[in-house]
Amino acid sequence: MSLLSSPAYAEHLPPVFAGMNRAGSVGKTTVGYNVCVQAALRGYRCLLIDADLQSDASYWSGWDGDFVPEGVATVHDVMLGRAKLPDATVPARTRVGAGDDDSSFLNIEGLDVVRGDKTMSQADSELTQDPRGVFWLQLALKNQIEAGQYDFIFIDCPASLGRLSISLLLAATDVIVCMKPTRKEMRGAAALAAEIEKARYEYQDFGVTTQVSFYLMNEAKKHDSQGKFYRIIQKEAEEKFGDMLLPLVGSAVFVPEAYDAQEALAYWDPNAPIVGTFNTILDRLGFPAKPAA
Repeated sequence: MSLLSSPAYAEHLPPVFAGMNRAGSVGKTTVGYNVCVQAALRGYRCLLIDADLQSDASYWSGWDGDFVPEGVATVHDVMLGRAKLPDATVPARTRVGAGDDDSSFLNIEGLDVVRGDKTMSQADSELTQDPRGVFWLQLALKNQIEAGQYDFIFIDCPASLGRLSISLLLAATDVIVCMKPTRKEMRGAAALAAEIEKARYEYQDFGVTTQVSFYLMNEAKKHDSQGKFYRIIQKEAEEKFGDMLLPLVGSAVFVPEAYDAQEALAYWDPNAPIVGTFNTILDRLGFPAKPAA
């Protein structure tokens, strides 16, 4: 039986994953962006929605969320109703040369990005002013995504559970709770899961089917020499979450280098073990490698 739920509010939509945690720096963007890249390289069509206040997914995709040119639509414009989702959607890119013009980047076929924007830092207060605003992304996906347009959608969420995060939850079908192998993160994951279930119950009359489908542990350790304590926490996670725990993602020193260079890990070092891990995660999510033509 699949662990995935279905978008009851719009039957034509594919699975909508939300990468979440109550704290930052747990690898949500690293995992979400690179899993989407691997899916695109496998021939799937993916949409990555950069709703994080840091807009790191946009930067890694070759687009800057801190300095958005005037007149360019972003996820913030979609949230405020100033633009449609397609207006803020651009192809994901990986850097192939110096400079910031289009020739410095290569489009990643099959992966689109809804551009992030640092002004999303105002989102919680803006959504509070409009009681209907909490459904902004649910309605955008329902009304502005065509049937068969994408095989899955991934939302990169902020490190909090404010009004913005609730609105993203209501648009998602499946939450991937991300964490590191520490007691604090394990406790936070349990608390977040409880909050998600509470939101699911509160908004169930609006077709919300959001559920925690997977847990993901980033910066996992392979040997006791890297920290026996971390290995103990990893073992606890395996026992606690069972099949809901995705393959452990290890540390890779070149991840921040690839981010800085604006290159997807599959392009930076396609043979790296972490790239293989992302492919295995894709298998678990239900998007295996396609047979060769």
